[in-house]
Amino acid sequence: MGQSNAMMEEIQEQKSLLEGLLKKREELCSEFVDLYQKHRFKKVYFVGNGSPYYAGYALSFAAEKFLKAEAEAIPAGIFLNHRNFNISKRYHADEILLVCPAESGHSKGQVDAARQAKKMGISVMSTTLNPTGILARSSDVVLTKPGKHEVAMAATKGQTMAIFMILLNFLEAAYAAGNIDQETYEHYSFACEKVPENIEKSIADTTLWFEKNKSRVLAAEKYFLLGYGANYATVQEAGLKFFECHGKPSIALELEESLHGPFRALGKKDMVFFLGTEACEEKKRMLRLAQAIEPYCENRVMIQKENALEKGDYLFIHSSDVEFVDTIEYLVPLQVLSYLIADSMHIDLSIPLVASLDHAMLPAYEDDK
Repeated sequence: MGQSNAMMEEIQEQKSLLEGLLKKREELCSEFVDLYQKHRFKKVYFVGNGSPYYAGYALSFAAEKFLKAEAEAIPAGIFLNHRNFNISKRYHADEILLVCPAESGHSKGQVDAARQAKKMGISVMSTTLNPTGILARSSDVVLTKPGKHEVAMAATKGQTMAIFMILLNFLEAAYAAGNIDQETYEHYSFACEKVPENIEKSIADTTLWFEKNKSRVLAAEKYFLLGYGANYATVQEAGLKFFECHGKPSIALELEESLHGPFRALGKKDMVFFLGTEACEEKKRMLRLAQAIEPYCENRVMIQKENALEKGDYLFIHSSDVEFVDTIEYLVPLQVLSYLIADSMHIDLSIPLVASLDHAMLPAYEDDK
């Protein structure tokens, strides 16, 4: 794998990785299905920093729908220093689930949260590349990610796999427990099965769109990314990818929050990406907003599925537009744009720039501790 284009190769690898997960779906989900049958969790915590936190935020919506549980995502540092499990004593320990959507499984925040949960009798589910590692040893259900550690400093495939694996588990558990009917199960299941094909097509289409629009994309001084619902997490993750890849100001906003000050910084040559995901009242408001800011910004790009009826400035992608599932389908094109902008600026994303910070902060455990 070439170093300078490692991120793009890892983005392209996602199709085969997700196909592999679908092929072993029953094996992947069986442990959690059994665990949920025993416990029927009423409270779910998602803990992580950076990308794992955004994965947890997206998945918290799915937890409420499929598991019928109250769910919240909390940054690991905040959780460990300022929050607690079950502070109101409203739930029994066996009614609580901690989910850690991890990459390597070494991050202290997630490991410490898992250890605390286990002491309290709280169940733990984690994703990790290391099924026998330090986080896995404090987990009841370990979802092992296929593949190797990412070469690019900006992680991509690890994020999509974490969301996909946990989402499949929630879906299977919900159906087995009778939380959703067969029609609903098949609706979400079919959407999940289409994800690998959809992201492969979207990678190609996004690359073509960038080549056609390269000059104005690169001319933008700032990028704004707007989402709603679970896809607020998508734009948060995308904003992180944008900023860490090319360093240009990139602001991720929930749709309504964009009206509370941030657009005062909007410039004519800036670029606003609107994620027009599943149909709802918020999508209608987003379309109105995209038109309303025309006097203030020339580059208003609506990211939408290929068969949208509206005319305008669009990046058409491939998606089932099914809630939760589309958090992956809309993220991948933004991963592609993050890489292409950086590559056009001659930035090698395989080179670490601030590695010494790890020695100062020590954010991760070794496996023997």
